[in-house]
Amino acid sequence: MVSSPSLRSHEEAVRVLRRTGYSDESIREILRELPDPFDLERDRELLARYGVSQELLMDRIGGSP
Repeated sequence: MVSSPSLRSHEEAVRVLRRTGYSDESIREILRELPDPFDLERDRELLARYGVSQELLMDRIGGSP
C-alpha cells in the first residue's frame, strides 16, 4: 500500500495508461524511467516528456478536477 496521495505504483500506472489509450510499448518505455512507486509531483517533468499529465489522464478517463 502506498501512503502518500501523490505516490503511485507501476501496477496502477499500467492500468491507467492502458485505459487512456497508451500502447504497451509506450507504457514500458515510461515505466523504465520511473521509480516504483513514483511521485506524481516529483516526476511531473519526466511524465510530461511522454505527454502524460494528471489533467490529460483525467480528461481521457472522463473525470473532473
